[in-house]
Amino acid sequence: MSSKRSAALVFSLVALLSPAWGKEKLTLEAIFAGEPPEGAPPRVSFLPDGTGFLRVVSEGDDKLLVREDWQGHRQELVRQSQLQVIGEEDLKLVLSSFQIAPDGQKLLLTQEGDLFLLNLEDKSLRRLTRTPEEEELAEFSPNSQWVSFVRANDLYLVELASGREHRLTSDGSETKLNGKLDWVYTEELYNRESKGYAWSSDSQKLLYLSFDLTPVPTYPLVDLSPTHPQVSWLRYPKAGDANARVSVTVTTVPAQEGSAPQSLSLSFQGPQREYVARFGFLPKSDGFWLLFLDRVQKNAELVRFDWPLGSARVLLREHDEAWINVEDDLLFLENGAVIFGSERSGFRHLYRVDPGETQPVPLTSGEWEVTEVLGLSPDQRFVYFTSTQASPLERHLYRVPVAGGAVERLTQEAGTHSLRAAPGCRAFLDAYSTATRLPEYRLLSAEGKTLRLIPYDKPAQLDRFELASVEFLTLAAADGTPLYASLLKPAHFNPKKRYPVVVYVYGGPHAQVVRNGWGGRTGLFHHFLAQEGFLVFSLDNRGSTARGRNFERALLGRLGKTELADQLAGVKWLSQQPFVDATRLGIWGWSYGGYMTLYALTHSNAFRAGAAVAPVTDWRLYDTIYTERYLKLPSDNPEGYKDSSPIFAAPNLQAALFLAHGTGDDNVHWQNTLNFIAELIKAGKHYTLYLYPNKDHGILGKNERLQLFSAIYQHFLRNLSAPSPSSGPKAR
Repeated sequence: MSSKRSAALVFSLVALLSPAWGKEKLTLEAIFAGEPPEGAPPRVSFLPDGTGFLRVVSEGDDKLLVREDWQGHRQELVRQSQLQVIGEEDLKLVLSSFQIAPDGQKLLLTQEGDLFLLNLEDKSLRRLTRTPEEEELAEFSPNSQWVSFVRANDLYLVELASGREHRLTSDGSETKLNGKLDWVYTEELYNRESKGYAWSSDSQKLLYLSFDLTPVPTYPLVDLSPTHPQVSWLRYPKAGDANARVSVTVTTVPAQEGSAPQSLSLSFQGPQREYVARFGFLPKSDGFWLLFLDRVQKNAELVRFDWPLGSARVLLREHDEAWINVEDDLLFLENGAVIFGSERSGFRHLYRVDPGETQPVPLTSGEWEVTEVLGLSPDQRFVYFTSTQASPLERHLYRVPVAGGAVERLTQEAGTHSLRAAPGCRAFLDAYSTATRLPEYRLLSAEGKTLRLIPYDKPAQLDRFELASVEFLTLAAADGTPLYASLLKPAHFNPKKRYPVVVYVYGGPHAQVVRNGWGGRTGLFHHFLAQEGFLVFSLDNRGSTARGRNFERALLGRLGKTELADQLAGVKWLSQQPFVDATRLGIWGWSYGGYMTLYALTHSNAFRAGAAVAPVTDWRLYDTIYTERYLKLPSDNPEGYKDSSPIFAAPNLQAALFLAHGTGDDNVHWQNTLNFIAELIKAGKHYTLYLYPNKDHGILGKNERLQLFSAIYQHFLRNLSAPSPSSGPKAR
């Protein structure tokens, strides 16, 4: 497909759930305040032996825990009303989330921070802990004989047979974390998972990370609701700051009461091994591995350490002149081979390196991306993954032989297949959706065949509403690069009318907005805007994911400029459409999208109004790992930081600006918004500001979400309803 066509290539997805005469109008109350119109998806927990799954179903006022096999045969295991803790008749446990032991015979439950063990054979339920502190990050050992957890930043074990508790560390404090990742590791390296320890497969050893937070500066999270405000101090390293000092310890499980464990501790100094980006044990438990990143994230090392001496051997080295993306795509085989993901070819693909070899063997190749590795088959003959081979707008399930061979596509229907794998990839739960079709949950076999559908816990109510139609477009950037975009049109679109347009933007690296998949609550808000007479446009600029290394690395050293240039290419296309009123364009986004909104409003005249939620306004205020990945150190790139930050261009604002931020945001601190409005005040600029007391980056809560999205809608209604006397958009 030529990227130099002047006209956009367009194809439509006519909404399957709409549009039809006589349907109800979608309301913001229906989206945010009541029962979710999308229903409640099924919650499925796969059994460790790969024969089926457990799920909780409702029956009147009671809840049932049931076991289902792949064919749908159901066995009732226990009712919530039957849950009775031994010796605590007045305590009633709620049957909701749980963890299944590897032997499939026990469940770990939590309530009010304490741990409970449910025996599925005799239905007995006993308490494991009773403490004022919360037990978190709990996990069964592989042999199901122990439960590990973190309490007050120390790592503990409970022996299930005896109930005895073993404390593995004793120096946990507000500035010392054991077995728990610090804030920036959790947010930027480990996909918001904070468990910082792992079991060996023989259940004899644990590996855990320890974080010394004393070098890390603090940020105050202030609760102003009490008469005397309360302050919580968050250890948060901003760009250029010191990170936590990380050490790694491997310790043996106590053989008996009072026995001293054997342990090995390693610490790493210097910027070349700044981050422990991944960790784990080798399959035979005879050693462990660590994946290191340097401070500016251009170099990665996968290192094997032998047990118990700790002798080290480098298995892999990766280098990228821009940055390295770390994903969960490392697989260690029983024969000593390693499968890993790399962008060395220009696209993320899978490689195998064999024992004693240094040259990796490619397992996949082509101008498409492996997006997620799901695991290995039980015999380790196949590796399963999702990719963009069919289209960057879609995700499908594939497998490829570990020995090498043809890639096999296992899902066929166009759209997004979001998959969870059963142990050994014996089956998959496929949440299949399109831009106009709610996720449908299917059980797939290892060959990709649909075994059956899994019904929602609560059925969806969307079919009673009138939704918009969605078109996907391919536009051209200024340099000819193809850019994917989407356009929502009202159900009863009139091509003879001229509509105002709201541009929804994220724009940040390693993210994607334009997908043929269901858009969730934000997507429903956009359907609401279309119903109210707006077109809603989105475009994935250079820097977004699923398009290859060079497409994403275009942002290196300077954020905002390339993204905006591509967004303005979208604006140019909009202005050429006879059904668009180019004098009535708005833009909105959240987080990086909020940043992009402010950057667009201070670096162009394309938009009459904008809404920025939880925006970064000054990149010196954001965390080390994310910011330095793209902009490097502030001391090495001061102009890049300044030019990327809209706070320095605040006097250029001409559009009507809406800002919103949670005062408890531990991710993008509301310091960003406060400092930005200080510059607006200096420049004599006006703005609308909504603050959400003690709310974090997501501003969660029915009342908060309803008010926020209502305010965004009203902002665009006020400012984009009437035609403007201006001649149209102009890029500055």
